[in-house]
Amino acid sequence: MRLRRYGRIAVELSASISGGSSRAQGVILDISLTGCRAQSSLAVKKDDFVGVLIDVPGHENPIYVTQAAIKWANAQEFGMEFLQMELNDRQRLQEIVQKQAGNR
Repeated sequence: MRLRRYGRIAVELSASISGGSSRAQGVILDISLTGCRAQSSLAVKKDDFVGVLIDVPGHENPIYVTQAAIKWANAQEFGMEFLQMELNDRQRLQEIVQKQAGNR
């Protein structure tokens, strides 16, 4: 079993997840700088690639993960690793993770 490089922070953030020609709403259940656990009706399986828009309260624009790899899937819950995102989105993600970690 591979250990995570960054700890996950429990959250409940709305998201839009798209893969191929399908898109569905979902909820991010926990998040780190390199990935997250989500719940959605979008049918995904291990090694699929998806794009993710994560809505963050208090921020006008969502965080856009251009490409994420599905690492595991169990029914409507799955884990993904963030592979590609713009620098400004990565910086906002870092701010959100640090803020959420400080609130714990």
